[in-house]
Amino acid sequence: MNSLRRLGVFDSGLGGLTVLNEICKNNQGLDVVYFGDTARVPYGSRTPKTITRYARQDMRFLLSEGVDAVVIACGTVSANCLPALKEEFSLPIVGVIDAGCEAALAVSDSKRIGIIGTRATVRSGAYEQRLHQLCPEAFTKGVECPLFVPLIENGFDAQDPITRMTVERYLSAFNAAKVDTIIMGCTHYPFLTEAFQKVLPQVQFINMGKALSHQLREQFCLPDSTAPSKVSYFVSDPDTGFLSIANRYLDAIEANSVQTVNIDRF
Repeated sequence: MNSLRRLGVFDSGLGGLTVLNEICKNNQGLDVVYFGDTARVPYGSRTPKTITRYARQDMRFLLSEGVDAVVIACGTVSANCLPALKEEFSLPIVGVIDAGCEAALAVSDSKRIGIIGTRATVRSGAYEQRLHQLCPEAFTKGVECPLFVPLIENGFDAQDPITRMTVERYLSAFNAAKVDTIIMGCTHYPFLTEAFQKVLPQVQFINMGKALSHQLREQFCLPDSTAPSKVSYFVSDPDTGFLSIANRYLDAIEANSVQTVNIDRF
């Protein structure tokens, strides 16, 4: 079991904070470097080639900060280029797909599972492929939801009328599918869980961050500490209101300061 001293976490923007929040809630005493690529969000509308290029730069930045393992807190990157990143970089890299699929199958009675995600994530078929590997008889249905990330990144919360109309529009695609569980295949989406549950109250929504936080404890030797985790925050665009939006949503950690990175250097 690898000893984890410093953990790197990256996402295209704010979404990875939902994973970071769960990691810090369930694993105290960590030293974490978080990078949000706010200058190039969203990744989900990009081609797989571009997503891979961005992810390589994100990885190289985190390595420059001395991390010894990386969590890819981005469904789009996990779905499109995780194998390529594992081949290129020698440190442990953890994506969100396996944890999300295992959690969904554990709670689903019917094994009828939906996936909501960015365009690139849903079109990759990565969640469906993994679900069918784990449970060949599972029924799956993916729905592209490209507007959720821009809404969240611009501060629209679950109570906003525009958010509610958008959620109703996308989730109506599941009305005839009779799914009992939906994987939130983008780490931004837990910010909108309340809106999702109002539209589909009978469905269980899987927060991949919760599942992944427990996976880390199984995979790594983590600090035995009661002290809160220390997080250093970095973004690629300073003018996004990162701190105010982050602290509005998160409950296990605080973001008091953030540094700007020229990600094109990496």
